Amino acid sequence: MSSEKFARKNFVLGVLNGVLFSFAVSFTDPNTVLPYFVSLLTSSKFLIGFTTTITNFFFLLPQIFVASFTQHWSRRKPFYIIGALLRASSWFFLFLITYLWGSSSPSLLLFSFLALYSLSCLGGGLGGLPFLDIVGKIIVPTRRGKFFSLRLFFGGLLSIGGGLVVKYILGRPDLFPFPYNFSLLFFLTFIWISLAVSLFMCIREPDMPTKLNRRSSFFTYLRNIPRLLRKDRNYRMFFWAKILLSCGIITLPFYVIYARDVLSIPQEIVGVFVSAQMIGAAISAFFWGFLSDKYGNKIVVQLSGFIGMLVPILALAVGRLYSLSGYSDSLANDPGTFLIVAYAAVFILLGMNINGNFIGQINLLLEIAPSEQRSTYIGITNTATAFVTLLPLLGGYLIQWTSYEAAFLLSFSFMLAGLLFTLNIVEPRSNNKVRAH
Repeated sequence: MSSEKFARKNFVLGVLNGVLFSFAVSFTDPNTVLPYFVSLLTSSKFLIGFTTTITNFFFLLPQIFVASFTQHWSRRKPFYIIGALLRASSWFFLFLITYLWGSSSPSLLLFSFLALYSLSCLGGGLGGLPFLDIVGKIIVPTRRGKFFSLRLFFGGLLSIGGGLVVKYILGRPDLFPFPYNFSLLFFLTFIWISLAVSLFMCIREPDMPTKLNRRSSFFTYLRNIPRLLRKDRNYRMFFWAKILLSCGIITLPFYVIYARDVLSIPQEIVGVFVSAQMIGAAISAFFWGFLSDKYGNKIVVQLSGFIGMLVPILALAVGRLYSLSGYSDSLANDPGTFLIVAYAAVFILLGMNINGNFIGQINLLLEIAPSEQRSTYIGITNTATAFVTLLPLLGGYLIQWTSYEAAFLLSFSFMLAGLLFTLNIVEPRSNNKVRAH
């Protein structure tokens, strides 16, 4: 098979992998479904916020270790396979435990969920860096926007259907009583994640020559990180912009809880919000991909960051409208269509922001990083971002002891600061030799 045919095959398999993975996640969306699931087992805002922390922290934290461990490898797919197996098996065991013991022991269910979901995210982290490094090898820079946008667009379309399935399952307690409703959602996630990772395993990864014959010590590897940040100004500006923009997740798991606690919106509407988020993701995917391939990724990062700033402001505006318009008195048990549509706009913007961040930040990092140090740049960035993901825990405390308003405004402030840092990033395509000291 010619190299062109291999490239086409890899492209198609990579797109299908992303489409099926997005569909899998729609059944157990970490921003809506999982926080709601945890809220049914505990009233602790700390543990509800911990759900989003698990999602990101355990995915991002191990990547610097993976980068160090595999720095002398010419291929990284074996690490992806290990992570994929851990990820899929965790969802299967979570399905079993929820189905068999969830109704008799809520405490066991909560503990099992936190442990197994952590393992699933850890598996994602072990495979996350190899995935991006492989994408950097097999997809040329001017097609990466199209690659990710196709994954996200068609995955978003399927995920809208996934959100409707979630709405049906959670909205029919007569057919799917708790916790069997969630055990079914966990099983659906297991099935589709297994199919998604199987497709990516079929991708042919080319060898990448390495300057290293053997792995250096991890501590030597860590000591080189400050030097790299000092040397590469463009990467340093990107690094701090990404960190601050990521701090906006401080309120991410609480938008759906805000709908219940403040707006009195019932649980079956959670599926509507999942679909709304997926609609926002899908309708923006090709736009982000077009901008990425045509004009570069700096503009994508900036526009998606601006949209992200609108999310907490819109949520507060809907809450204010609810309190001033009489909804709180007349529609507490039956929220009106206008209220639901207005708050669904929060999740549409959230979907647009998440996809824009994903396409823009990943592709900008892949272009800023030298090919021989790609895994190091990815590992540094993602592991540093892992510690940012602890912020939802602070968000939970902040909401519990102050208000939703204070937490939402703090999220807005973080993202505004991140946008200011993007002004100092030089678009790599404008000058491929930009590495100012």
